[in-house]
Amino acid sequence: MVRFSKKLEYSLISLRHIAKSPAELTTARDISSKYNIPHDLCAKILQTLKKEGVLESIQGINGGYKLTRSLRKISLSELFNIVDGSTAIVECVQSDESGCIISDNCTIKDPINKMQIEFENMLKIKMVSDFI
Repeated sequence: MVRFSKKLEYSLISLRHIAKSPAELTTARDISSKYNIPHDLCAKILQTLKKEGVLESIQGINGGYKLTRSLRKISLSELFNIVDGSTAIVECVQSDESGCIISDNCTIKDPINKMQIEFENMLKIKMVSDFI
């Protein structure tokens, strides 16, 4: 079963929250308290999204974050890669197979690789805006 990581889930929640109030700046504290997300993790996620150009931050007492891009233009694949670094459904798909002790005798390598391609294609057509 493919599962979203907590970081990806919290990223989607945060982006949805920010998108719902585009005229206002949102802080990590606003999001973490409203959705019961650990503040440090929320702040780190928002900083990562800022670094990757999804969010802009405004400093100061009334500062916070706002979107720099439409969520209709950010694929789920891009968000996966920003937040988790990979869309791999199994470890051997994301790295070379040198760490896999059954690589030479693996009977599911081809079907897994096909599933990985299908999964990546689905993530490319699903936009973050689909979660709003």
